[in-house]
Amino acid sequence: MENQISMTFGSNQILNKIRKQHPDVKLSLFKNGDDQYQIVDFSGNHNIFKNPITFNVLKNHNFTEKFEFVNYSYFNLSEDDQKIFDASIEKMDNDAELDNMISFVILKETVNRKRTVLMTTWHNYFDFNNWKKRNDFLNLSEMSLNYKRA
Repeated sequence: MENQISMTFGSNQILNKIRKQHPDVKLSLFKNGDDQYQIVDFSGNHNIFKNPITFNVLKNHNFTEKFEFVNYSYFNLSEDDQKIFDASIEKMDNDAELDNMISFVILKETVNRKRTVLMTTWHNYFDFNNWKKRNDFLNLSEMSLNYKRA
């Protein structure tokens, strides 16, 4: 993972067409429970999407592309909430086990509201959900999106 990631959304057919048009770029395809698809370029080196959503990588904790489930929690933090968030991330950074979490990455939107995004990767939804129940700071998030590898 580099300093940026980019993604776009669309149908399975359109996103697979993008993958075939760019075989030299490692793109990851995901879908959510509503059968909406997302394709992500974790390399940060290519901007192959017509309307990408781009994030700056602020912190990378053990990122690997070997995961089956990803959650994006979006935060629009006040000054006090930022302190809670930062303390929670520091605790996560020092926790060796993280309840079966594979990795986490702190992202920042590059346009619009420029929210902070906590991206966590997992083997499955069950592990994520167990971790979520024990981490109250996630209640500060205004939106949470889940995707599994397609």
